[in-house]
Amino acid sequence: MKWIVRYKWFVLAVWLLAAVGLMATAPNMGDLVREKGQIQVPEGYPSTVAANMLKDIQGGVEGGALHATLLVFHNETGLTDANVAEIAEGVSLLQASDPEQTGIVSVVSHLMEPALTPQMLAEDGKTALVLLQVSLEGREPATVQDELDAILADLEVPHYFTGDWLINEDLIQSAQEGLKKTEIITVVLIVAILFLVFRSVTAPFIPLLTVGLSYMVAQSVVAFLVDQVNFPLSTFTQIFMVAVMFGIGTDYCILLISRFKEELAQQGDTTNAILATYRSAGRTVLVAGLAVLVGFTSIGFSTFALYRSAVAVAVGVAVLLLALVTLVPFFMAALGKFVFWPSRKKLEHKPSKLYRTLGSFSLKRPVLSLLILALLLGPVLLGYNNQVSYNSLDEIGDRYDSVKGFNLVAESFGPGETLPSTVVMKLGQPLPIPDGLAVMEQVSTELSTVEGVKVVRSASRPTGEPLDLAQMAGPSGGAAEQQLQAMLAAYLSSERTTASFEVVFEGDPYALETMDRIDDLEAAAQRALAGTPFAEAEVVVGGVTSTNQDLREISSADYTRTVVLMIAGIALILIVLFRSLVIPLYILASLVATFYASMAVTEWIFVDMLGYSGTSWSVSFFGFVMLMALGVDYSIFLMDRFKEYRRIPAKQAIVQAMEKMGAVIMSAAAILAGTFAAMLPSGVMSLLQIATIIISGLAIYAFIMLPLFIPVMVRLFGRANWWPFMPKPEAQQGTER
Repeated sequence: MKWIVRYKWFVLAVWLLAAVGLMATAPNMGDLVREKGQIQVPEGYPSTVAANMLKDIQGGVEGGALHATLLVFHNETGLTDANVAEIAEGVSLLQASDPEQTGIVSVVSHLMEPALTPQMLAEDGKTALVLLQVSLEGREPATVQDELDAILADLEVPHYFTGDWLINEDLIQSAQEGLKKTEIITVVLIVAILFLVFRSVTAPFIPLLTVGLSYMVAQSVVAFLVDQVNFPLSTFTQIFMVAVMFGIGTDYCILLISRFKEELAQQGDTTNAILATYRSAGRTVLVAGLAVLVGFTSIGFSTFALYRSAVAVAVGVAVLLLALVTLVPFFMAALGKFVFWPSRKKLEHKPSKLYRTLGSFSLKRPVLSLLILALLLGPVLLGYNNQVSYNSLDEIGDRYDSVKGFNLVAESFGPGETLPSTVVMKLGQPLPIPDGLAVMEQVSTELSTVEGVKVVRSASRPTGEPLDLAQMAGPSGGAAEQQLQAMLAAYLSSERTTASFEVVFEGDPYALETMDRIDDLEAAAQRALAGTPFAEAEVVVGGVTSTNQDLREISSADYTRTVVLMIAGIALILIVLFRSLVIPLYILASLVATFYASMAVTEWIFVDMLGYSGTSWSVSFFGFVMLMALGVDYSIFLMDRFKEYRRIPAKQAIVQAMEKMGAVIMSAAAILAGTFAAMLPSGVMSLLQIATIIISGLAIYAFIMLPLFIPVMVRLFGRANWWPFMPKPEAQQGTER
């Protein structure tokens, strides 16, 4: 630390050069999110296997897989003759477009194929569909989206493009817009809080500049890692980095600067005050930061890229800790007492009467304290049903055209028509025509018996109704063999070794009930193939519903793994810090209970009050990681001070610790909750729910769990709080029962 103070201007120069150099050369994060930040199921799962197998059916189109895209035309009073003429014009424009520019490979409309009218024109005559197959290879989804919109820009009939890839693009767009809002609100909020805390013109800029510079450097480092070594990235990465880095960074800076003013008054010398600050408050900040670092680093052992993308926060915390021990001392050394200009008031937190009162009550009435705790949290926890949603549409609402189009299709044709599931078979040998179609019809029939299936389309029933196979088996002539090859091309590969079946469910493709039917589809197809020459065919199911089913399996395994690793990592830090096996146990228990209570509060708000089908499937994972990693800081603040008083009776020690640290904990929790509250205007449902978990969790932990539960545990264990590493304090002998 003396070296940093002595060469403070060199330290600043290094930071500025690093920041400018990294920001000038780092890849654009927005572009990286679009390229590498989308949710993808790892290779080997059914949905990805099915997607790869479908490439055979898509005719080996250059650029790989095609993306089914629906163009939805709608007139609330019914499509008029003028509307129909415009639809025909739009179809012609799409067909005539340059595939190299737009990626459009095929266009299908009931105007070209009258047999498709029942499935492409709504019974009420208000909605018509056009099916496009689009290749995104070598093209940015946003660019293709703009190209499609431009082609039909002159049409007056209302129309919307929708499809899984368009919904994902709008999710990214929504997240990027949310990030900008979060950054602005966070900075404004932090500046306001710092001016209130410091009552100084100068001091607030130290945390703001320190954390801001750290964030810019960390973001650039993450961008290089993503670009060069495929570091995991998602639409959540930057927002999480902003919330966590500005939240804990501000807390830590306040602790350091507060202690610096105390030491400056006592030491009278700037250098000695800095050294004393980092021997005391610096140690607390370092340990608290390491706990957060370990928490987010543990995510790296997940297999799912979306979850691992939060490891970027660990990179940010590491850079932040480096800044706290280099940049903050620079400001202290360079400004000295002018850090606090023009304020002359003492900066240290006043003793907390609230925490002292609650701590004393908990010690005197431990049973009543636990009863109050049970009455406050019991009903909340008992009402928790862990209702989970995989509906991507909830993430962004209906302000985007992709969602408007989806909803129109769901209303006019049924929700299953929007995103059908696809059963794909690797037959192992060519399918004979027309005899092999009997087998395809056998599979189609079996699939249609699965609960919840509305219609099945395949080579034997391209419109959803079975073909007359007996008539097809007779002499048909060359032309008939050719309106047949055209129909088969949509469901069979050119070598006829791969076959697909489009399955439309009655229910919502995002619903859990629909996801539960995916295994039934696979079983039905295998039953139908039994006893045929294709009995050994590989059968998998693709589509959004199958993808979500895979995500459910992946997220469950990753969640369990991360919980174990994170708890173990934090426990190890707490054991080393407190030299105790007992204290870490009840700290971790308090954090886990707080997490489930905050999840219950979030479910109550979004499901019971606002009517959503459940909390987003990724929310519990990120909520647990963040609340555990960030909440443990406040335990460290409190129990590290308790450790300082370990030579006096435990009851007296915990009351003194609560009195000293209560205001620190409450203000720090308020600051961190405020930075997560800045995520609420983002408009992204997952972020709203995660923010709610963190805000409610911090409130529960700071105002209920710490003052009502921890003192009871301290009283219960007494001197055993320090078991087995701490020797029995002599000062306590004969003073405690």
